[in-house]
Amino acid sequence: MTRVIVTGASGFVGQNLVPALKARTGHDVIAVTRDTALDTIGDTPVDHIIHLAGANLPATESGFLTDNVDYAQRILSYFRPASLGASFHYASSIQVNRDDAYGRSKKAGEDMVCRLAPEAGWTPVIWRLPNLFGKWCRPNYNSFVATFMNQAIKGEPFSIDNPQSQVELLYIDNLIDMFIEALATNAVSQGGYVKDFNTTRTTVGEVAELIEGFRRTLDTTRIPVVGDTLVKQLHATFLSYLDQDARLFGPSRFAAATGSFSELYKSESFGQVSSLTIEPGASRGAHYHHTKIENFHLAVGKVELSEYDIRGGETLVRTIEAGQSFWTRPGWVHTLTNTGEGPAALVVWANEIFDHDRPDTYRPNGTNRQK
Repeated sequence: MTRVIVTGASGFVGQNLVPALKARTGHDVIAVTRDTALDTIGDTPVDHIIHLAGANLPATESGFLTDNVDYAQRILSYFRPASLGASFHYASSIQVNRDDAYGRSKKAGEDMVCRLAPEAGWTPVIWRLPNLFGKWCRPNYNSFVATFMNQAIKGEPFSIDNPQSQVELLYIDNLIDMFIEALATNAVSQGGYVKDFNTTRTTVGEVAELIEGFRRTLDTTRIPVVGDTLVKQLHATFLSYLDQDARLFGPSRFAAATGSFSELYKSESFGQVSSLTIEPGASRGAHYHHTKIENFHLAVGKVELSEYDIRGGETLVRTIEAGQSFWTRPGWVHTLTNTGEGPAALVVWANEIFDHDRPDTYRPNGTNRQK
């Protein structure tokens, strides 16, 4: 079994990487934090070390060298490679060339690893990580994205200097995939630098605008355009910062003696999803559409579907059983009657969001129906 040491296991990347390695690879993972007594696990033969521990904002400037160089050297001295293919992965940064304390410390850490790791039998791999974001990222520390998320939740203005500033963002799950693939395929067995990542190029202002949109529509049925990769990743991250109460809301519900209707999800990209109940013996519908199309899925109960062409012709009747779905077609009046003993429950998809001003929903006598 492959044994992997992950330092900085309680940090942003570590909290995502450790459970992923355990769940997806079957590796023997040893999670190392600042509280780990290294003497108790020292001299352990290890196949790979992923050294994530480091400092972005230490209490003093000397802390950069202590955390980003000295601690990495200490980890190198505590463990021994289990085989010739053993590797030592050092988490560096794209800011490594900046002339500040952080950039200089990361460059010194890289140089130290490249110099000492081979002498100790490790293949050095340097990961120059770009701007990261994702669940469990610390606001005001790891990423401006996490800071914006925290500000949005608190109703505070975003701390933006230049909204047009260009940024390249890497989602945490994409980085985790890269780490796992690197260990599985031994793609970095020759060592060197990892600089190519599946990043998304955007602006600080665009990120802020998307996050504000999530906050504004949180307790509504509006759903983000999740087909956009960045939107999907940012939205998942946003929800990870919310407590249970903030994620709970009640969509609008229209109830009558015949049953109830609730609008569940709305999106310009996929239309609307609703729920419909029909009481035993009651009927719902009895209308038609010109362009609007609906798909009904009967989750519970039994209904009779009655349809006829508004231009004339016979009425078609069919029994729909639980687990079956059916499409409506434009220009046909459709009516659902509950023929079961208990309430019928249906999930309804429509190809457009219901518009009260232009509902495209008509009674057979030609009147426009307002829900």
